[in-house]
Amino acid sequence: MSTLRRLTLTALPKVLLSRLCGLATSMPLPRFARKGFFSWFARRYGASLDEVPGELTDYRSLQAFFRRSLTKEARPVADSALVWPCDGRIVTAGAFADGRIPQVKGNDYSLADLLGCAEFAKELAGGQQATIYLAPGDYHRVHSAFAGEVLEVTALPGTLFPVNPPAVRCIDNLFARNSRHVFRCRMSDGTPAAIVMVGAYNVGGTKVTVPSGSIEKGQEVGQFGFGSTVVLVLGAGAAQLLPVAPEQRTRMGEAASN
Repeated sequence: MSTLRRLTLTALPKVLLSRLCGLATSMPLPRFARKGFFSWFARRYGASLDEVPGELTDYRSLQAFFRRSLTKEARPVADSALVWPCDGRIVTAGAFADGRIPQVKGNDYSLADLLGCAEFAKELAGGQQATIYLAPGDYHRVHSAFAGEVLEVTALPGTLFPVNPPAVRCIDNLFARNSRHVFRCRMSDGTPAAIVMVGAYNVGGTKVTVPSGSIEKGQEVGQFGFGSTVVLVLGAGAAQLLPVAPEQRTRMGEAASN
């Protein structure tokens, strides 16, 4: 089954289909249909309507609903050195060695390939990472896990494989092959860090909201259109991430370290 899935996903015109999906989900919905449609979507994918600001009829399209913000009280930012940058589920997390990040058990990929820069990868050597999968029902905005500075954001071209667990298990080097935005950061104590927003099949575009400048812990830095993956990479010397297991839920703003 994994071989068939790999062959099928490789053959699909993923970028074209994703662009068409983005256009379709951006089409305005009739105002009378919005509440019922978004309520169905929330039930189907497990989105929490209690956290949605305003009225459902205010969201003109499914894309607008995907990119929704949160009510002010929904995500208090923890008083810890690090917080989780997004809602989602852990794919892998922990220390990495030899410049390689585990994609799944027994399958890893090059950090330099993910970042598109061998020198930046060397700066992060001996560090730790957390890979977080955002499902369609999750809150789709990405925030900084730390206080510091965004030095630059680099858009790296690539394909758009799905990033759901079955695809991650069967597509080698998936996160380094998909299109992505790499935030090159410096934490407030000088430790290098990266926030990588990995595009995915049917994601209706990635929006960068902080291309450079100082950032507060918990501040929004970007948005996804449907669901995707965030790879948080911290250089040696950063606070230790809390131990987490694959499939463990994360919520933006909750403590990721002591």
